[in-house]
Amino acid sequence: MGLPHHSLKKDLTKTVLLWSAGFFVLLGIVFALSFNTLETYMLNLIADDRLNYQVREFAKHLDEKDTSSIREESDALIQDPLISAILIVEASGKLIHVSLSDNQHPKLELHEPLSISTLSSLINDRSDMHLYTRNIPDHNATLALLLDDRPVSVSIFSTTAWAALLMFMLLMISIKALHYSLRRQLVDPVEHLRQAVENKSISEDAIRRLEEELPQEASRILEFFDQLKHSRDDLRSHVPDMLEALPSCFWWSEDGNTYRSISGKGCNLLQIPPEQLIGKELWNWCQSSEQMSINTRQLNRAIAEKNERLDFAYQVNQGNNIYWFGESITICYAKDGTAETIYGIISDISSRKNRQQEEAEQLELMHRMEATGTLVTGIAHEFNNALAGMNGNVFLIKQNTDDIENLKCIQRIEQLIEHSAAMIERMLAFARKSSIRPSPVRLVSFLNNFRTTILPTLPDNTRLTLHVAEHVKTTDPTILADQELLLELLIQLVENADFATREVSMPSINISLDLFDADDDFLRKYPNLSSRENVYLKLHDNGCGIPGDIKERIFEPFFTTREVGKGTGLGLSMVYGYVNQLGGAIDVESSPGNGSTFHIYLANTKARQVNNHEDKLLCGSGETILVVDDDKVSRESTCEVLARMGYKTIVAHNGTEAVQRYEQHREEIHLILTDILMPGLTGIQAARRIRKIDPYIRIIFLTAYNRTQPLEPEIYDDRSELINKPFRISVLSQAIQKALKEATADKSNKMN
Repeated sequence: MGLPHHSLKKDLTKTVLLWSAGFFVLLGIVFALSFNTLETYMLNLIADDRLNYQVREFAKHLDEKDTSSIREESDALIQDPLISAILIVEASGKLIHVSLSDNQHPKLELHEPLSISTLSSLINDRSDMHLYTRNIPDHNATLALLLDDRPVSVSIFSTTAWAALLMFMLLMISIKALHYSLRRQLVDPVEHLRQAVENKSISEDAIRRLEEELPQEASRILEFFDQLKHSRDDLRSHVPDMLEALPSCFWWSEDGNTYRSISGKGCNLLQIPPEQLIGKELWNWCQSSEQMSINTRQLNRAIAEKNERLDFAYQVNQGNNIYWFGESITICYAKDGTAETIYGIISDISSRKNRQQEEAEQLELMHRMEATGTLVTGIAHEFNNALAGMNGNVFLIKQNTDDIENLKCIQRIEQLIEHSAAMIERMLAFARKSSIRPSPVRLVSFLNNFRTTILPTLPDNTRLTLHVAEHVKTTDPTILADQELLLELLIQLVENADFATREVSMPSINISLDLFDADDDFLRKYPNLSSRENVYLKLHDNGCGIPGDIKERIFEPFFTTREVGKGTGLGLSMVYGYVNQLGGAIDVESSPGNGSTFHIYLANTKARQVNNHEDKLLCGSGETILVVDDDKVSRESTCEVLARMGYKTIVAHNGTEAVQRYEQHREEIHLILTDILMPGLTGIQAARRIRKIDPYIRIIFLTAYNRTQPLEPEIYDDRSELINKPFRISVLSQAIQKALKEATADKSNKMN
């Protein structure tokens, strides 16, 4: 879909024309109000100039008693349509001379004796006539000049009309020029950028041409996009090699029909060399057209339903043995809804059919999760670095524009960066390496929102109810929890309840919220419970229930009663682990045919006061900060952001250079901002050497890894701070100000 050129042109033209129409209306009002003043002013100028000259001339003629010259000059003057009459009147009322224009309608009737006041009264009813007089020096006579304002009015109107027409023509030319400039400078370059992005392959010439066409800020975003695209392509090409540590066979496809690449595990797992499968149809190695058809139908159905995950299992006859394979497929969709890339992991699950091999199966799964966690952590580091660079540069672009539409676009980019960071956090959660970020959660509103969200995903005949006691609504209990993990916990419980009620004619799921005070016996039964004052969350379904021998094992990892491929057995273990991590407790009551009830107890805490200044940007006063980062994009964007916030920066490309820079500029540097993982001397090792020079220097460590990994003691030092990438610029500014204030306090204490 192309950009809305015509809509932009129409809106721009409409806006300019509206403003122009308002300008012309205002100009017309001003003209109407000032017309009489302008006309009078021009008549006064003309009359004053004419009277000054004629008084001198007529005085000479009167001195010489040359009435013929007076008559000739007067007759010549009244040929001007502006002059209606010229009179010379003595003080006694005698008319020395009279010249009347033929343009008078009606003609003036003059009778002697005639005074100036009488003449003025004669033209009072003539709105187009104006009388101007001047005494003739050395003569007892007055020169009277009658002017007609109609020529002046016509002149003013015609001049104004031509000026308005010229302005209108200039306006039309300006609109046309603006359309041309807008299309050339914005619409066409953005359209070229869109086409290049949708083509997914941008040549160097195309990038250079787009950078020349686009504004500087937009071209920098294109540069980041190109870097991310190349990083993604490189990662794609190396993923099969990186996944060799997995006991499974990893593959991916671009068209959903043939293998694009497959890991080396295919040689052992599928008993066929991986290179022989590249370009072949999916599941060609099964050597069973029927099984290929079944698997393909399942994949096509998942794509048609826009599912992102597909898990299934199937049998393959290899030689004289029958093997069970489980396959987990992830489908990535393009913006237009078509399947763009498909990833799959094939695992041999034959051991699951033999309970004697259950221990070996769990060990295999543990190794797979551990290897996947290592892989995901490395991927998260690279992408978090890229997101941190993008976040800094988007902040700089935001500071350079006041345009509302551009700010909206920048806000969308910031939302996408936050969304990407959240997606990486979910990847870490899969690897059991996510950092929990608890915040106050008001359960009443949270559960109401959850019910509204989850209800459309349930079957139409399933009844989901939420019951909150009146005293609970009044109290509005609050817990400290990670909202995303709490949401996943409830979703897992509702999905289990939905699965258990599939065979019930009138399925029902009820969630209730109440308060609960634990006594000593209850605390002895649940020693992990961290508080006596708790919220009590209960989820009940009228499903098939859980047999007694199974109920004791439902929270065990990898234990599931569902068919192969229908579940991983990790859902309830995640629920159990997270509830205990929050200092809570969980229990279940169930029996076959009587449904199941999950009881969850969580500590009831008072909501913390929300800091209204969390996003406040704090600026510096010219302090010098040593910035240490081996990534060029992150380093440059961080320095530019710090400069924009009012700081001076000294740059180091690695830990060794950071120590050298600090030795050279020790007296100038107020604070050190350093990455942790760098080739050669790491940020931690560089900090140790610098602290030997100055043990009081404040250091802020930046990392693209999560907080749960084992870190060195220097991270937790009183004069250190740790910030995860990508970070909010406001968070960085507040951490810097805090460190600078503490450094100032240290200097004061040393002096005292």
